[in-house]
Amino acid sequence: MMSYYGYAGNVLHVDLTTNAVKKEELDVGMAKKFLGGQGISSKLAYDLIKPGIDPLSPENVLVYGVSPFTGTFMPGFPRAGMVSKSPLTGLFVESNSGNSIGPMLKYAGYDHLIITGRAKNPVCLVINNDDVEIKGASDMWGMDTFETADAIRSKLGDEYWTSCIGPGGENLVSFACVIENRNGMLSRAGLGAVAGSKNLKAIAVRGTKGITVYERREFRKLAEEIREKIAKSPLIDLWRNRGKIIDAYMKPFYQRGIYNKRNYGEGAPESCTQVFTQREFAEHIWKSYYACFGCPCGCKAIIGVDGGEYPVQDFKMSNPWGTPMLFIECGAKDWDEGVKPAYLSSKYGIDAFETLRVISFAIDLYKKRVLSREDADGAELDWNIGTILNLIEKIVHKDGIGAILAKGIKDAGKEIGRGAERYAVHIKGLAPTMDLRGSRTPDDREPYLFVENVGQLLDPRGGHHGRSWSTTYVPRKVDSIKRYAVSMGVPDEAMGRIFSESQWNLPRLLKWVDDFDTMVFSLGLCMRPQMMANFDVNNMATLYSITTGMELSPQEMLEAGGRIWNTQRLFNAREGATRKDDMPPYKMMTEPLRVGGNVNPPAKEGEIQDMLSEYYEESGWDKATGIPTKEKLVELGLEDEAKRVA
Repeated sequence: MMSYYGYAGNVLHVDLTTNAVKKEELDVGMAKKFLGGQGISSKLAYDLIKPGIDPLSPENVLVYGVSPFTGTFMPGFPRAGMVSKSPLTGLFVESNSGNSIGPMLKYAGYDHLIITGRAKNPVCLVINNDDVEIKGASDMWGMDTFETADAIRSKLGDEYWTSCIGPGGENLVSFACVIENRNGMLSRAGLGAVAGSKNLKAIAVRGTKGITVYERREFRKLAEEIREKIAKSPLIDLWRNRGKIIDAYMKPFYQRGIYNKRNYGEGAPESCTQVFTQREFAEHIWKSYYACFGCPCGCKAIIGVDGGEYPVQDFKMSNPWGTPMLFIECGAKDWDEGVKPAYLSSKYGIDAFETLRVISFAIDLYKKRVLSREDADGAELDWNIGTILNLIEKIVHKDGIGAILAKGIKDAGKEIGRGAERYAVHIKGLAPTMDLRGSRTPDDREPYLFVENVGQLLDPRGGHHGRSWSTTYVPRKVDSIKRYAVSMGVPDEAMGRIFSESQWNLPRLLKWVDDFDTMVFSLGLCMRPQMMANFDVNNMATLYSITTGMELSPQEMLEAGGRIWNTQRLFNAREGATRKDDMPPYKMMTEPLRVGGNVNPPAKEGEIQDMLSEYYEESGWDKATGIPTKEKLVELGLEDEAKRVA
């Protein structure tokens, strides 16, 4: 076996149908082309998952991937996660966590874990270095995610890291999560349901092998430099302590209408000034901060509610302010009412974002008399905590109307019928996290489109902003955006298409943002600004070289991001996704959004169509279909994939 640096050097295959376990060497050529983590996992999923299969069938595949940087002491690279075919959207799904089992999987000797088939009964996959066992887990079936993690460690020992599903995944809720180490969430589009369909209750991992990097002295030097830069950042205190980020980030987004309430029906500018204030969070909810593996930032928190009508024991949450606050969407009126459903989402293993959106959708349909009291199992649906808690229980256990809502907004709208689909707000089946009708400032009525919210249209998972992180979510001058583009490695010839003296072209910049972000996220980088600000295309290339011993130029690193992004696009294309699936929800293009005293107009269909055309052109995709052209695929070294494109 050859020597690997950064990489563990192995891929572990587990077939739950036959109980077969095998180990193979990591393909070095694939590693250089797809980098690691999400990148290699995307290629493996594309090759292993047959087009048209039912996402909840044994034929679907779960691929867990870890990057060559994850598990080292380089700050900022804790993230690892899964790739599969989504039961919510029927398309590509990827999700990663900063509190993942990824580092421990690397220490056990594996870069990737491929899980196929379906066990006859509930099982727990136990990995202890070279020893891999598929153990019965019927005694844990029915446990919530907290109970499951505790039960595994009680049986096996505290040194095991855990990844598990709760009742949401067991009952095949289409937006069920996988919960890692009691608080990391592989969320949004149903990875928990895929695990549940395989009767895979949990994965437990223990590893002691460690990781070797190629240039240890240079690696340590760069790690110390990055750590010093992070320590000096004013963003650390803002993100770490007592919810200070609420006023800096959440408040303006609510005031601009980027976040809103009542099924995307109206703004919620009062959210951070009257309902969810930073002061109340600091005094009543926040207990302490904690950090992801190897991270000096500590931007996550332990929260809880002491006493009152909705007490919640202290628990860890990755987005401790944002997740509870977003429940204003369906009627939460204070922190107590926001924390309770956020806690239940983690406990049951369901995606909080999709849960609150589908509940809001149901209430909206009830208010519009599309749903009757009989449809709602005799309950009155209203914008209040009682409805929220009632529907969470029904969704998790697929009870009555909950069985319909558990299918997600898109499919629930189809099943309900009677005009429900026009109120179903989604992109590719996934509810968007940001509204396209938000304004530039709280006093401005013109919609402000920026890279992250338009990026939701192109994200292969559907309506989520996390794959198109950029500096443009804060309005900036052209020179600032230009410096940012240079840091990503945007080629000179593309700079000429993106920038003029006084303007920048959003869709053309977005293409390069997607390539860059896909590259760094495949290598495990945290997307929060105190981390992202420290890495550009040049030091990412340096880091890859000194970690792995394999030389890739900055442009080759960026090209690898584009190769991964195009592979994910091809996955969706062969599942039938077309240009129309990149369009905003009907509601955002037909209805204005009232935000306080302002009324923001709907997104303009013609403007969005033009943006898509420019994005496709910049990407080398067919303008009519949005499918990568053969020429582009060959350019990216995807010759086999090019042969399959019509």
